[in-house]
Amino acid sequence: MQMRITKNTGKPHIIKYIRDNGTETWMYSDDFFVRHDLSHYAIESVMEYRTAFNGMLNEGMDIKDFEDREKRTGITVTDEACHAENMSNLFLTEIMQGEFEDFNAVQKESFIAMNTQCRPVTLSEEKIAAIRNYLTRLFDQWNEMPVGETMELIFNV
Repeated sequence: MQMRITKNTGKPHIIKYIRDNGTETWMYSDDFFVRHDLSHYAIESVMEYRTAFNGMLNEGMDIKDFEDREKRTGITVTDEACHAENMSNLFLTEIMQGEFEDFNAVQKESFIAMNTQCRPVTLSEEKIAAIRNYLTRLFDQWNEMPVGETMELIFNV
């Protein structure tokens, strides 16, 4: 699947996903959701997740379904999707506030606070570092990209 993010100014960015079967789903986006989707891309790529956000999109889910509360409650969420969503928020928090001393402990606490059936996954220090590094590179690429250009990423599902 291909992810294309077009950077705009004065109007929303555009995030488009072109599925392996050639169909597309897209949405207008602000800076937060561009970074959120980039964090999913980094996490799911490093963790080799195939049934999380990007896998769900590739299988036919419309990206706008995540915005619709009624549709969102009907979505079957895999453990990978649960982990990726939680980690995405945590890695974004790190970008804004600095790295957690113990990422796995914070992740565990967040799962308890969410009261979810999904149990946290324990990441190795190597995986945490790989995600942080990849995400930093993607954010740098996005920040340095000129307005009007499109970032293209391939997600191997």
